[in-house]
Amino acid sequence: MSMDASGSDKRIVAVVDDDPVLRRMARAWLAADGVQVLEFADGHSALRERLGGAHVAMLDLGLGDMTGLDLFSHLRERDPELSVIVASASRDVESVVAAMRLGALDYLAKPLEAQRVREAVKRAFDRLQAIDDVRSSRVQQGGALAGVIGASAAMREVSEQVRRVLESDVTVCLLGESGVGKEVVARAIHENGRRHKGPFVAVNCAAIPASLQESELFGHERGAFTGANATHKGRFEQAQHGTLFLDELGEMSAATQAALLRTLQEKTVRRVGGTTDIAVNARIVCATHRDLEAEVEAGRFRKDLYYRLVVYPIEIRPLRERREDVPLLVGHFMKRLSADVGRSVSRVAPEALDVLVRYEWPGNVRELQNIVHRAMLSCDGDVIALEHLPASLRKIALPALSEPAAPTPTEPSTGVGDSPSAEEPVIPLAEVERRAIVRAMAVAQGSVGRAAKMLGIGRTTLYRRLNELGMPPEKP
Repeated sequence: MSMDASGSDKRIVAVVDDDPVLRRMARAWLAADGVQVLEFADGHSALRERLGGAHVAMLDLGLGDMTGLDLFSHLRERDPELSVIVASASRDVESVVAAMRLGALDYLAKPLEAQRVREAVKRAFDRLQAIDDVRSSRVQQGGALAGVIGASAAMREVSEQVRRVLESDVTVCLLGESGVGKEVVARAIHENGRRHKGPFVAVNCAAIPASLQESELFGHERGAFTGANATHKGRFEQAQHGTLFLDELGEMSAATQAALLRTLQEKTVRRVGGTTDIAVNARIVCATHRDLEAEVEAGRFRKDLYYRLVVYPIEIRPLRERREDVPLLVGHFMKRLSADVGRSVSRVAPEALDVLVRYEWPGNVRELQNIVHRAMLSCDGDVIALEHLPASLRKIALPALSEPAAPTPTEPSTGVGDSPSAEEPVIPLAEVERRAIVRAMAVAQGSVGRAAKMLGIGRTTLYRRLNELGMPPEKP
């Protein structure tokens, strides 16, 4: 199943369908993408030959010898990482929900369209690559820099920019949203540079009250102010011959900005309450999520200090713009957090990993680390499954489904329609699942047990879904 980063391994898809014309069409469509198609006319032959070794399968839900869902269950039992695309001429809501519950990657309504099939297969292979990335947890290109996790073009560019400044003391300014990993890059600059034997000192300017910023950065003498019971070395002195990382630079007060400018110009500091200048020798790396040029224009940040600090800017893109880095980061966090969790969690279920890659990550890498940590604590075994992720992420796991045509005035809406057209809107499967639950509860006359049996899920799962949907069992 393993695929190297170059994609040199043969890509094989097993198409299980009793329609020979459809199988031939799939072969022709996918050949253009260099994908080999293995054909199976029934479920038993597919099981007997184990899909010919393929790890991507496109299954018809209406096979002659068994249901596609039964075949799906048997195949996933043998290969938990199998990527499955289901296809059907019938758009029965309950079948779609059942396929989703089993972990279907995509749902295609017949008649099939070449572009939809090609996109679904590409996504399936992308997911297999993501699973391999989690397993290996390594950057898969030669341009990697120690400490910087990422295989995307954006992170390769960051690594290259960092490499250019390692043998220099030029002031670097890291730009990017909160949580993208600016401190990680700052540490990489320090640990891979010529000052790696010195200390790395980080200070978050946003976390220090304006009245204490100068004391923290430059130190203070005993008795300089109330509570100063001893002489204190500031961060500049602590970072002597090493690197000082000034995070959230845009939050620095005007008085501290003036004192910092003097320190950068004179390469000396004077402690608060002191009378002598102390020579300092530390490399400066700073970071901010603010637009410093706009802050200068607004008069909130000194222009002369801006030119002193933003000498070599490096922008770190948000995680939603470099999704290919997510699997590598997940594998990295699983290794790093295993000591805190107290056991090893080695794998992520394909459906869960697919969700992690597709999520927008407004909190960037920091949010991803927290989600992985929570999921590791939630699971009992060594696999993070979809159920271990927060509900806000689980709801995007549902594959897309074309909405059936609007019923005629004399025809009740059942959720089952004819063949779709390209013009039809797409109904989110979260809504499909909600309708299926509402329908089942209505047919079962409010009995959770009977409704769960109709839906093919456990009572506990249905109770949980009812609560999440705001439909307590007492009022179905």
